Amino acid sequence: MEADQKSKKKTITIKDVAKEAGVSLGTASRVLSGRGYSSEESRKKVHEAVRRLGYTPNDLARKLKQTRTDTIGLMITDIINPFYSFLASGVLDYARKLGYHVIVCATDEEPELEREYLDVLMKQRAAGVIAVPTGQNVDHWQKAIKLGMKIVFVDREMKELSENDVILVDNEQGAKDAVEYLIKNGHERIGIITGPLSTTTGRGRLEGYLMALQQHNIPISDELIKVVSFKGESGIEAATGLLNLPQRPTAIFAANNALAEATIHVIREHHLHIPKDISLVIFDDVPWASLTSPPITAVYQPTYLLGRYGMEHLDRILNDDTPRPRQKIVLGTELIIRESCAPPVHALKEVSK
Repeated sequence: MEADQKSKKKTITIKDVAKEAGVSLGTASRVLSGRGYSSEESRKKVHEAVRRLGYTPNDLARKLKQTRTDTIGLMITDIINPFYSFLASGVLDYARKLGYHVIVCATDEEPELEREYLDVLMKQRAAGVIAVPTGQNVDHWQKAIKLGMKIVFVDREMKELSENDVILVDNEQGAKDAVEYLIKNGHERIGIITGPLSTTTGRGRLEGYLMALQQHNIPISDELIKVVSFKGESGIEAATGLLNLPQRPTAIFAANNALAEATIHVIREHHLHIPKDISLVIFDDVPWASLTSPPITAVYQPTYLLGRYGMEHLDRILNDDTPRPRQKIVLGTELIIRESCAPPVHALKEVSK
């Protein structure tokens, strides 16, 4: 009888403790490891459950856990871009609450920098990474995963790495809503400036643009499609190309805020006025969009939540070794209508005098 009872005790796991305490597996893990934030009430429930069940943590498993640091990486592409500032805030606020230390890495959309930072995080034995990937370096990411690093992608995904959790926004629908709004205002000659097609964001926003045109039977013109880097300097070149066409577009859809700033700059350099001479819609409702003159119609995306959910998912993965299917969360967008769109007056480029 005593032997049977001992055998039963050996089969008790941390999952049983969490269930008995009425808390999540992650909470039970944090309480027992002494790592991260847990409320006093949660700690009391877990310790009482341990006593009732006679749970004894596996010594080897505990030692293996202790080799892992409380450090995680946050890999973004542009640290001064307001989008990434809000995303980083979502990660950092929740990471601080959970007791993680975060190393922030800015890749500047450069695959080489991304590789270097990933090497640093592996050497630092970072427990995991929340990343906005450049879309390159599949082999490097696979190496990190094989070494046990947990990875959650936010804003973008990599199809070659289909096992990782991903938190995205609905790029296609957001872009489609923006372009359809321009079409409803009478525009057919609509230019787009989007990012690299190797990225989820660049590709998805172009697909939304194309879907809107096709559904309204508007011919697709290659000269109106500019695929560039998501950097501002690339946007200047792209917007200049659109406005220098013999028949310039009557409206432009800029697929991120850096490209939008560049587009506004070029429009003003050409002595054109928004929306009198040309309409503009942008993807990402950054603070300045409502403050500029005129205020810019923009696609709102829940940037802070992207970061917050990314941190929630990483914490869950780090504290739960149970095999589970990959999770992909897609957050909705909203078109914020302001004063940067009007019906087109003409589409012919004015000849400079």
